[in-house]
Amino acid sequence: MSSTFSRPQKRIAIVAPSLAGVLRDRANLIRALKARGDAVLVVAASQLSGEVAALHHLGAEHRNFEPKPPGLSIFASRRVQQAIRELIAAWQADTTIVSGAAIASLAARAARKAGAKEIVTIVSAELGVGSVEERRQMVTAFRGALKLSQIVVCHNAEDARVLTALLKLKGKRLIVTPGDGVDLTTFAVAPMPAADMPLTFLMIANPDAREAIEAYTEAARALTGRGLPVRCVLATDREAAQDTTLLTVESIGFEGRAADPAALLGTVHVAVHLSADDGSPAALKQALAAGRPVVTLDVPGCREAVDERVNGCLVPPGDSSALLAAMESFVSHRDLLPAESRAARIKAERSFGASAVLAPVLAAIDG
Repeated sequence: MSSTFSRPQKRIAIVAPSLAGVLRDRANLIRALKARGDAVLVVAASQLSGEVAALHHLGAEHRNFEPKPPGLSIFASRRVQQAIRELIAAWQADTTIVSGAAIASLAARAARKAGAKEIVTIVSAELGVGSVEERRQMVTAFRGALKLSQIVVCHNAEDARVLTALLKLKGKRLIVTPGDGVDLTTFAVAPMPAADMPLTFLMIANPDAREAIEAYTEAARALTGRGLPVRCVLATDREAAQDTTLLTVESIGFEGRAADPAALLGTVHVAVHLSADDGSPAALKQALAAGRPVVTLDVPGCREAVDERVNGCLVPPGDSSALLAAMESFVSHRDLLPAESRAARIKAERSFGASAVLAPVLAAIDG
């Protein structure tokens, strides 16, 4: 690497369960690492050449592995750990970043045995949602990774509070950031669709986010059943879905996998996000940056994105009536969309710009 960089190049390995998740949640981090001259390897499962091409476009390399399925024997787990260890060792990683409850602890142990000088665990798991026992189970899944890490990154303050209440993090550097932020240039404000178009909602969802998709389709049926001038669009990867029964609803327009979410957001008026399994959902921040008000859940990591009735609406998890009312309010008050659009962009610029969000993480890795 050229000596034009004022700091020595670092070799960074990112280990995660799926490459699709890395592209969704870690693209901004990879861009930031590459921009300062670091070499980046992503170790994640993928069977799609398009995903690998997208990662190469970011400037990172890829190594594939088969993640540990639930219930796999300890001997098979050791084989997966050994495979990751060999990949990290061959890369000669200075820093290994691990994420995903299913793989984080196993990957951290592999990194330690491979001689990685520094381990960073990213906890993006909505620890503030669910029962006390569910929270304990999720924290337990990360326990091994946290024990071996020098740096711990949480994506909302509630996750950090739960983590520190259930585990001793003495000697760890704890950083709280709203995900990886959003690229404010890629997700620029797009003009609203023509005034004579039906009010259009969009939900970009993981194909197996069954509860979220079910809630959205139910609301779509109710809205169209009332004869309201609306269109509800769902973007998800049909081919990856384990259950396709919810992907054939007449009241929903299907867009397939959201290969270009910025362009897709430009065709709608309002974004909907109803999943509570991410510490700070990227889809929310992308919608705000594109100037789209949002309807989302009143849970940690989501509620921080919304100023009620200014740039969107919050609804309690599982409350179908509240969701329907929130979506219908945008139809009733369509004249407020221009102001809500401006407020959405301002929120993204003030709170979620990737450069500012990632600065403490990059500084910690350098420290």
